[in-house]
Amino acid sequence: MSLAGTTSRLEITINSREGLAESVYRELRAAICEGRIPAGERLVQNTLADQLGISRTPVRDALLRLSQEGLVEPSPVRGGYLVSGFTEREVFDIYDIRLALEPAAAESATGHHSPSQMAELLEINDELRALTNYGSAEGFELNRRFHDLVVAPCENRIRRRLLDQLWNMPISLRMYQLHMISTPEWNAMLDEHDAILKAIGEGSPDAVRATVAEHIRIARADALRHLQGGKG
Repeated sequence: MSLAGTTSRLEITINSREGLAESVYRELRAAICEGRIPAGERLVQNTLADQLGISRTPVRDALLRLSQEGLVEPSPVRGGYLVSGFTEREVFDIYDIRLALEPAAAESATGHHSPSQMAELLEINDELRALTNYGSAEGFELNRRFHDLVVAPCENRIRRRLLDQLWNMPISLRMYQLHMISTPEWNAMLDEHDAILKAIGEGSPDAVRATVAEHIRIARADALRHLQGGKG
């Protein structure tokens, strides 16, 4: 099933195990997070249902869930929902939380990575370097796995759980899409990963904390610059 018109890039694959409403929700969420449905686009329950050839109920349920996640908001005119955009406050907030949690977790984890974890970190960075579609969901998941492994040996499970919840938020993928739009930034991110790996390999907690914090600050500055330039 596909949508015509401005949302023609949307394809709904119905998974019989998860149900129709879940399938519609999953694809709409992915399309918004990946930028295939841009901020400001209007989504109307009846129109979507007609284009997909399905009943209104699963579309209504999907839009309500997206609204609860903050990905869409009720349209003030003409009804339906509008895909939410970013604010500078949201950019500051999400990176401020990462700065409060991730460098300390990485510092605590230093010296405790297993050989297999170190090998996987190197492999992930090689896979990232081989990608050509920087802002893809695949790139996001690889980057997420890299950061997960950096803090994996941290004994503070609450800190790790909070970071995991942060990565699970839809805004995290949208922020990644906002950040990863050019080759220089992509190459810089990989170089920063290399610096983190070097610090981990040297067993220096202070260096690991510093390189992770700097990596997050640079990502925040890039995201803000793109948002202010109207590219978000």
